[in-house]
Amino acid sequence: MTEIVETCLMDLPTTDDPREMLFWVDRWAAALSDDPETVLELVDTLSDADTESTDNCLALLSRILDEARMNRENEGSGPRDFFQILAEGLAERTEEGKLGAETCFQLCQAYLRSGLTPPDQLRTAPDAFEALAEDEIPELPDVADLAEALVPEGSTPFETYTGLREIVGAMPAQMTTAFLTQMIGQGDPRMIAVGRYFLLDPVAEMRGAAIAGFELLAGNANVDAALLSDLILIRNWLPNGKALDTLIKAALRREPSGGNVPRPWQLHRVMTSLPDGTGSQSILGVCSRGGTRAVAAVMIKEGHGIKDAYVIPCTSRGDQKTIVEQIEQVMTMHDVLPAYITPAIRCALADGQARGAVTAQGFLDVAPMFGIGDVTPQPGGNTALFAAVDPDGELAALSDNRRSRLINKSRDWFSEHDISSSWFASDATLMAALEEASSTHSANKIVAGRLEEGRERWAKLFARSALILRHDRSAPPEAWMSFAVVAQALEAGQEIKKIPVFEDILGQTLEVAAARAMDDLDEDLEWDNGDFETPEIEPERPGELTKLLKGSPLKPDQIDGYLTAVLIAPEFTPPNEWLMPLMDGIEVKGHGSIQRILDILMLRYGALNEAVILGVVGVEVTDLPLKRFQAWTEGFAQAVDGIKGAWPKRALSRNDKSVLNLIRNAATEDLTPTLKPFLPSWLQMTAVKWREDL
Repeated sequence: MTEIVETCLMDLPTTDDPREMLFWVDRWAAALSDDPETVLELVDTLSDADTESTDNCLALLSRILDEARMNRENEGSGPRDFFQILAEGLAERTEEGKLGAETCFQLCQAYLRSGLTPPDQLRTAPDAFEALAEDEIPELPDVADLAEALVPEGSTPFETYTGLREIVGAMPAQMTTAFLTQMIGQGDPRMIAVGRYFLLDPVAEMRGAAIAGFELLAGNANVDAALLSDLILIRNWLPNGKALDTLIKAALRREPSGGNVPRPWQLHRVMTSLPDGTGSQSILGVCSRGGTRAVAAVMIKEGHGIKDAYVIPCTSRGDQKTIVEQIEQVMTMHDVLPAYITPAIRCALADGQARGAVTAQGFLDVAPMFGIGDVTPQPGGNTALFAAVDPDGELAALSDNRRSRLINKSRDWFSEHDISSSWFASDATLMAALEEASSTHSANKIVAGRLEEGRERWAKLFARSALILRHDRSAPPEAWMSFAVVAQALEAGQEIKKIPVFEDILGQTLEVAAARAMDDLDEDLEWDNGDFETPEIEPERPGELTKLLKGSPLKPDQIDGYLTAVLIAPEFTPPNEWLMPLMDGIEVKGHGSIQRILDILMLRYGALNEAVILGVVGVEVTDLPLKRFQAWTEGFAQAVDGIKGAWPKRALSRNDKSVLNLIRNAATEDLTPTLKPFLPSWLQMTAVKWREDL
């Protein structure tokens, strides 16, 4: 077992508090979602773990798969072959008999919970279905009763679907197909209601089995008018909706009638967030039907259409109000007119279909609650979206001066809208390019180029924002107009450097890249109150750092002074807190990259850390000539005064404060006769004193 897996398991909460378990899962899922080999090692521990630990690890594995899937969707930094490596490793372990049937079944469930198709090698039949594992599966009697026995009694059709798919989807492929086809085709009304959700399942195999089941129903004249209406709507929500045409035509020829049509919902309030940097937004509806109350939720994501949809049941009006208030505390929501829903959902459906995305299964329940049960995709792409934003053509009548003022108003968006903190580019290709940037100027150029390439995406994001603000009950007219005019300008090809908001987006992208680089450094090192192991880095060549820093205000000796102050400070400071003040504004004009400078910093940090441990820190300072000594003291003072909390005044004696004042003054005065002789001993005593405290 590698150290990271051992640490992960040792970090497992020892209490039954579900919040602690959730924190553990979230913390480790993010750390492991780009490391399939370590995930496989975690799988290896399942056979020897107790039941409770196994359940916890499976919850973690499911979350890791979810994180990896989102990394792939968002073009994140995780390896592109994550799922391939994982599947190959699981297949190898299955063939070698290292994974039992129960473990394979549980791993399949983890895949299915994450909206993924399990690897074929993992799919085995539970004991109850061993007799059905032959290549030729006979007609299954009373599949509806069998299906209901697999889920908790009293489950709703959607709850039955979610529970059933995690069991059926873990079976061998031929069993999954046969089971679902016959479950629907046998005509039991309970399973017909459940089967509708399988038509929207993210696993293509299950969708195909559901279609085959409804074809059996249509062939046997078991499709009533209410079910046919649902099938026609679902056909419009699928990227391959034509697959339903045959059964719909067969049902229509029989002129069906009857069926139960539920009472309509009443929609009291609609709220939505603005889209974030990934193009995701949440739409909520406060609804009631008789004495039943609920909150309907839809998540739209660019390229994925209706990414998620679900219903939050409420026990009372007060409960409903509390839920809404809790949501509003988490994110900024805009109250919009109900008229907003139809154009927003139609555009989202069209966007998803264009990318081959399947509409979320829960949309079957949510659409009627929003009063849009018959909604269909909006053809026309961005043109249709712009028409929905400005149906009366108000923008066409704007003067050039007014249009220019509205574009300039985008400089205020970051201060006016909290969601703007997510407006940045962060795909893996861009992050890799920024690691090789040789200067702030080149980094700016790289990001500007990427934003230019994504102008169509930003135009759509801002147009969607304009549509929201157009329907916002309290937003001034200039709010939606500003977003709409910027979106139009992007569509028309205006340079992004002439649109103020992109200055903020560019700056925020660089900040995110810098923060991630520092987090990566933090992960690469093993920190324990300042002690760490230096990772494998190419040794620093003579004069290399001087060349890399050519033209920047930093000098190598200044860096050494800074790092020394970090290492002997009263309070330990991790890299993500001391690197930014040191590197801020550096222009690397020599050969090399920011990454190489960071590597050398770590090497020097390691050497100085060893000197601290050996009690010889500062010995080399006495041999520095005046200018280099002044640079060293300047760096030391920069760390003392610039790193928040590292050198608290309460920890300093009168003598410490006097020495620190001398160090500050030595940066601009020649204090070598006064300061140099005792500086090494003070550094060593200070290091010993505060390391003992730590």
